[in-house]
Amino acid sequence: MQGYEQSTYGDCIADIYDQMHSAWEPTPTVRTIAELAAGGPVLELGVGTGRVALPLARTGLRVVGVDISAAMLTKLREKDPESTVETIQGDFLDLPVAEKFSVIFVVNSLLQLSDPADQLTCLRQIRDHLEPDGVLAMEEANPAVFTHDGLNLFHMSHDQLHLLASAYDPMTQHYRAQHVILTDGSVRLNPISLRLTTTHEFDLMAQLAGLRLQERWGNWERTTPYLPTSRAHISLYTPT
Repeated sequence: MQGYEQSTYGDCIADIYDQMHSAWEPTPTVRTIAELAAGGPVLELGVGTGRVALPLARTGLRVVGVDISAAMLTKLREKDPESTVETIQGDFLDLPVAEKFSVIFVVNSLLQLSDPADQLTCLRQIRDHLEPDGVLAMEEANPAVFTHDGLNLFHMSHDQLHLLASAYDPMTQHYRAQHVILTDGSVRLNPISLRLTTTHEFDLMAQLAGLRLQERWGNWERTTPYLPTSRAHISLYTPT
């Protein structure tokens, strides 16, 4: 998309992001990450409004969150006046942290890096900031579920219509979409652009970055296998 930058998605949608995802339950994600961290420090890439980071920090863990979107971080700080989550505005390609972490986790953010070379660079940055026995915990979309052009109903109420228009380019693996929100005669557009990287590509890039796959699941509870019909994969990598 012309004019679309890494911060565009978050900057455009920050004010309604929590409302859009209000039905999402963070408890399984928080529980698994806390278990993997075993009391050690945790870093979230793409912390957004803190949907995972805030309840995770309330378990007593030290949680650092990085996001490139100033608007997203503003929303997080409004929800977290006591700064239980340490927030840093920065780029995944040059992580603005010096220390190492027991767990680094990403929830639907690596795909927002539109170049596979950038995704590999990010994985190398992650490897450099993991403890020797640390874990990268990743949730990313299953490309098979999102490779169809279309117009879908996202939400409808008596005073609002929310549609999602999407298009997929199989040559570049780029998925582009617009959240189209119609409210009382006004039209709001919130764009998103992703590169739908496959699990096989992630495993190869991880190997090149000095990481190896330990587990892959279809849910954070680690009770459902990752299947072709799964909407997302939960992949756990450790340093080689």
